[in-house]
Amino acid sequence: MVSQLKGFTSVHDTTLSNEIQDGLLEYFDWCLLEKGNYFNVELGETSPNGEDVSNLRLSSDDNYATGQVWEGFRKNWVWQSGISYSPNPIVGDDNTNPGLSGVYVDDVFHPITSTGTYGHHVDYFNGRVVFDSAIPTGSKVQAEYSYKWINLVYANNVPWLREIQRSTYQPTSAFSSKGEGEWDTPPQSRLQLPAIAIEIAPGRSFKGYQLGGGQWVYTDVIFHCIAEDEMTRNKLVDIVSFQNDKKIELFHSNSINAASKFPLDYRGVPVSGALRYPSLVNQYGGISLRLTKGSTQEMVFLGSELYGGVVRFTTEGIKTSI
Repeated sequence: MVSQLKGFTSVHDTTLSNEIQDGLLEYFDWCLLEKGNYFNVELGETSPNGEDVSNLRLSSDDNYATGQVWEGFRKNWVWQSGISYSPNPIVGDDNTNPGLSGVYVDDVFHPITSTGTYGHHVDYFNGRVVFDSAIPTGSKVQAEYSYKWINLVYANNVPWLREIQRSTYQPTSAFSSKGEGEWDTPPQSRLQLPAIAIEIAPGRSFKGYQLGGGQWVYTDVIFHCIAEDEMTRNKLVDIVSFQNDKKIELFHSNSINAASKFPLDYRGVPVSGALRYPSLVNQYGGISLRLTKGSTQEMVFLGSELYGGVVRFTTEGIKTSI
């Protein structure tokens, strides 16, 4: 009889490296929210330069009809409720429709449950409202929402694959003008700063765990900390590196997939009863992970005014199926 490959059930399943990356991203994203990693945008609120930050601009996206997509000046909107930091992020308390309660069009509120002309959904990843069908391009579209300040992304979203968008702390006069420079780049192609990009490095070692099976698995992980100024870069490096010797609980992605319990759908919309990180870990717990051997170094961007730092850890966890 031919012995089976160990450590995974199917080639279609998520394996350890991706589970570590997913778990670290969701852990830091949730825990930063608990430390106040968001800004609230209220209806009619003005920025220091006099722009209405609640205004959404007509977005350029060839996948939709003109007038269908309207975006905020910042991406990555908060949909998670239950944050203990005060003031709380602007999200509704309807567990059936997590996140924002609706949108304003020409000063009239349309709830997220609307149908017909102003039926819509919210794409939280890209910070935009997508109407079921196009509305007049001259409409005034506004939303009350919270956006995440520090963006947690996968390493394939760092500058060499995406366009860095600087100076996004407030909308500019060009924000509302369709066809204006970098604002006209689709939001999924822009990386807004500050950001922490997580990468699984090609470094791994093993050590026996117990007689009869199982091994300690040591996997190298890199956190790329990118900002527009030195002080913010230093803050990101400190936030990440201070987690040295921290124990983190991962969730089991294959179990979540089998139960169809991923929190967001393909549009970036939270599903009914969407589970936040603590609930994912409690209900679909995976292995425990410890961050060890933390070290830092500077990241150099040639010909750029960006500031970067690298934090490297070796993660330590027990894999019983190998």
